Amino acid sequence: MILVSFAFVSFAWLCPACETQNDGSFCTECYLPETPEGMVYVPATTVELEGDLIDVPPFFIDVLPVTYREFLPWLNGSGFGVNELGIIITGGGSGDESMQFLAFTPFIGDQERGGITVPSLCLENPVASITWSGAQSYLSDTGKRLPNLAEMKAAALHGHLDVWNTYDEMLAFAGQMEASMGSMLGRLSTQAMFSGYSTSNERTMWELTGTVFGGNPLKTSVSTDVSYITLFKALDEPIISSTNRDMGYFNVIFRGAIEVPQ
Repeated sequence: MILVSFAFVSFAWLCPACETQNDGSFCTECYLPETPEGMVYVPATTVELEGDLIDVPPFFIDVLPVTYREFLPWLNGSGFGVNELGIIITGGGSGDESMQFLAFTPFIGDQERGGITVPSLCLENPVASITWSGAQSYLSDTGKRLPNLAEMKAAALHGHLDVWNTYDEMLAFAGQMEASMGSMLGRLSTQAMFSGYSTSNERTMWELTGTVFGGNPLKTSVSTDVSYITLFKALDEPIISSTNRDMGYFNVIFRGAIEVPQ
């Protein structure tokens, strides 16, 4: 008889809140859960928004925005029809069986012929053109949610939000756009944003938040009655704007967050 022994290796991790070494799922000193893979811990932070000081509880946030490589398996595995895809991508598509609403996005293909995909150059890029409802649905299925406005400001203060250039991201699928729409519509150099009529800050991509525009910056809404939601741009001096919750744009991306149990 051969006896086989199994060695179980535990991996120590340093608690980002109290710097205690741990080998379990929770910190033995402060009970903070181990930081989920691909995320970073943001401690309790006081931020200023429109002249008000706001205390933000600790949370985890994705190090990077959601990529096409992460998003496509969910999109293709959920059984969405054309109308559902339109709700998720750009907000168009009601009754559009030819899916013309994909024209200004990297998305190509259809659900009946191998599913939706993107050019290989786009796979590691942040997902853009996704509506607020689509982003919420994806994140909910992965156990996360959109960060609220105050959390975005806190993450930016701690240096966790890199900025992304719209031109660089669109360049990865510019050939596809020009092939499908022609040089007058599909060529990036002919579009006002990239023809010398915008600044580098204006070309920086926005990020979705879960906060209703003008609402409580500490709240992440899931209400279907929401009309306008808040966008965040992590410049040296962060700026805030709004967009319709039912529209997705080529220069708006998103990432997930998780609350830290108190």
